[in-house]
Amino acid sequence: MNLRAGSEILFALGRRYPRLPVAFLRALPLPLLHALRAPALRETLRVAARAPWYRDAFAAARINVGRAHRPEDLGGFFLTPEILKTRPEALLTETPELAIESSGTSGHVTRVYLSRRELEYNARQGGLMLGLYGLGRGDRLLSTLGLDWGLGSLLVERLMRYTPVFSMVVGRVDPLEAYTRLAEYRFNVIVSDPFWLARLTEIARERGRPGPMKVLIGGGEGITPRTRAELETFWGALVCMTYASTEAATILGFECTHRTGYHVNEFDFCVELADADSDGYGEIVLTTVSRRVMPLIRYRTGDVARWVLEPCACGLPFRRLSPVRGRLDEQVSCAWGNLHPDFFEPLLAGVPGLANDWQVALYERDLSTVVQFRLELAGDAARRERAVQAVLGALQRTRPDAWLAYCQRLIDLDVVFFEPGTLRTGRKLLRLVDERLNGPPAWVARATRGVVPR
Repeated sequence: MNLRAGSEILFALGRRYPRLPVAFLRALPLPLLHALRAPALRETLRVAARAPWYRDAFAAARINVGRAHRPEDLGGFFLTPEILKTRPEALLTETPELAIESSGTSGHVTRVYLSRRELEYNARQGGLMLGLYGLGRGDRLLSTLGLDWGLGSLLVERLMRYTPVFSMVVGRVDPLEAYTRLAEYRFNVIVSDPFWLARLTEIARERGRPGPMKVLIGGGEGITPRTRAELETFWGALVCMTYASTEAATILGFECTHRTGYHVNEFDFCVELADADSDGYGEIVLTTVSRRVMPLIRYRTGDVARWVLEPCACGLPFRRLSPVRGRLDEQVSCAWGNLHPDFFEPLLAGVPGLANDWQVALYERDLSTVVQFRLELAGDAARRERAVQAVLGALQRTRPDAWLAYCQRLIDLDVVFFEPGTLRTGRKLLRLVDERLNGPPAWVARATRGVVPR
């Protein structure tokens, strides 16, 4: 029996006995799982060689895929996002039956092709996550992930067909509209983007909590520790995040209730970290094991994370990835060193009244590099002044080297304010951008500036 067939049987039994898959997996040694996965990986490599792009790329690199037993055996071969944006059809090995798209963070469309069978299989695998959270008959789930060209609600809707959970998959509706129905339908599980959950929480704070929650499941982007803490405190429920992508066409990793990293889907993916630094952070590289229409071999995601080496208290054997530190296109070098988005999280954690969306940009003014904080904050000049002082105080306390560079005028600071809800114009908001070549965009000039004293 191959691994895919075994997992199908296991999760089918899980519909009747929700705790069974989790109990089985806790007893499954990871080396055994990898050994069971090996034949499917070798078949994936063989099938991939049928696609025009892989055939030519393997030939150019003089790779004999028949001798490869692990993705690492392919040496310096990688698949880059540019191929999925410009020539996705060149990766096809069979006639596809559907496609999903993502605009990503660069604005270019990434397209992935699947068969309907592959989509259904990917959806069924989500039953493990729901079983881990203890969800079953009697629970009521609302999904407000985007229902457009992407993965989001498409995957959730298919997943719910294989569970006894009452559910409504409605797309990204107005949080106020959803709030009016929470009590009526007695939803106790919500699946959505962190920014949507944050807005729903703001509404519920003003109008009252409509009922108890069991778990909030986030996807689409990361969540800050401050936002997670506020949501969990208000709802009295855990916030568990997933790591999914259009390219993966399913959930690549998920948090258990201990929330100490993303358990990787070891059934269907081989995951590597490329070019890891001294702290262990590297680019997440994935190889699909179960896909045949458009397999991905050593696909460079652009996301940066590291392995969490300590065993998880939940008992699952799957390896864990840390929360995504940022993207390669969000790493910027300046007088403060190599910056990434989580550099700024401690600086903004104590800003009173700060909304969940923010952005930091680097640009040049005369001969100086300026770090510009773009914050969403409602209120008057006094409130903006308190925000500026909070950022400066946190910089001095938590980043003494960066504070010294600022005091020595090696770098300058700028703070601009926007009304809540105005920074985000697409699915994803880049936290850190480098605008030193072309300068800030015109819309930034219309923002309200804070006064940053020396």
